[in-house]
Amino acid sequence: MSSVQQALPYKYPRVFWIMCLGAMSFFLSFNIILPELAQELRSKGGAAYVGWIIPAFSFSALIARPFSGWITDNLGRRWAMIGGCLFCIIAGCFYPMVTTAMGFLIVRAIHGFSTGFTPTGFTAFTADVVAESHRGRAMGWQGMFNNLGTTIGYALGAVIALHFGVDILYYTSAALASLAWLLFMSLPETRTISNRKEFVFNIRNLFYFPAWRPSFIMFLVCISLGSILTVMSDFTLEMGYTNKGLFLSIYIGVSLLFRLISGRVSDALGRAWSTAIGTAAQVLSMSILVYMSMRLQHQHQTHCSTCELPGLIWFASSAILYGIGQGFNAPSLFAWASDTADNHHRGRALAMLFMFLELGIIVGGLTANYFIKGMSWNYVGIFGFSGSAFFIALGFSLYCLRYKRQR
Repeated sequence: MSSVQQALPYKYPRVFWIMCLGAMSFFLSFNIILPELAQELRSKGGAAYVGWIIPAFSFSALIARPFSGWITDNLGRRWAMIGGCLFCIIAGCFYPMVTTAMGFLIVRAIHGFSTGFTPTGFTAFTADVVAESHRGRAMGWQGMFNNLGTTIGYALGAVIALHFGVDILYYTSAALASLAWLLFMSLPETRTISNRKEFVFNIRNLFYFPAWRPSFIMFLVCISLGSILTVMSDFTLEMGYTNKGLFLSIYIGVSLLFRLISGRVSDALGRAWSTAIGTAAQVLSMSILVYMSMRLQHQHQTHCSTCELPGLIWFASSAILYGIGQGFNAPSLFAWASDTADNHHRGRALAMLFMFLELGIIVGGLTANYFIKGMSWNYVGIFGFSGSAFFIALGFSLYCLRYKRQR
């Protein structure tokens, strides 16, 4: 009987796929507007604050993380999921109303609370409804739907803004968040019934220390994410490509393919092996971007009209390697953090992981802002700093391999 069960393929619960569709709609809702935000802020007189578009969002998400962990563990996974969707809906309705740079950044900060709550809820839900032996692969599927929403958002947002205007784009974002809200409302509650604990704001509630290893790696690998989300559209244009989302689309598409493979590696060999592979790929990606940036910088400084910039092969290779790294890192880190906690503390463990994710994005965004040179960016400094963070993450992953296999 047991051998027959082992031979059968694992069947993911139906509610898991409904949650994945909700997560895709949620990620689509806030990523669909991202490529247009820099130009929107500039049009409101906020050119000097473009580097704050990502940190303003992430600061709010960071503030929400400790509360999201408590809500997920004590009130339920659904409360965290639907609460974040409401912030998306509110922000999508208010973006068209603001006329100043300060008002824009305030709405941006309100929008950030959404990712402080919803991902904690649906990641804990995934860990609850999927067997531990398939948790890495489940996180891979979940991440694939998240990235699918992000990819569609980058492509669809530009089309909507071009043909219907930015205001319609914002309302579309709110509508997609509403769809996610409806899907999450249809899910059962999976929180284990236990004594409800009163929230106490102290260090023990802020951090779930058994999850410090995946959280530290998450912090390091997300530094580049904050920088890339801030500068990559401008870098892409400067390299001669008209599609501002080209790098993002390539890396996310590749990440979609590798998440399922990485989940199997993570479940079979251990979480640290998977993050070592991922960070090694991203060290190479940043090295290519630094080389391309140096060539671009040389062209600007010498005004050399005959100097050729690295072509599409270099550009696409860096995006592919970055996507491979993301595909290996994200599912493994979420599964690693889930492994460190039981059902009663899983929300706190994942909240800590997400807190360090937001910290990494904030550091990356502020690093990009630090490297502003007039109306342009110091790309060599930005990508070099991100590459250093990946190198440290690679070294720490290899260090973790000295201990027993993480599962």
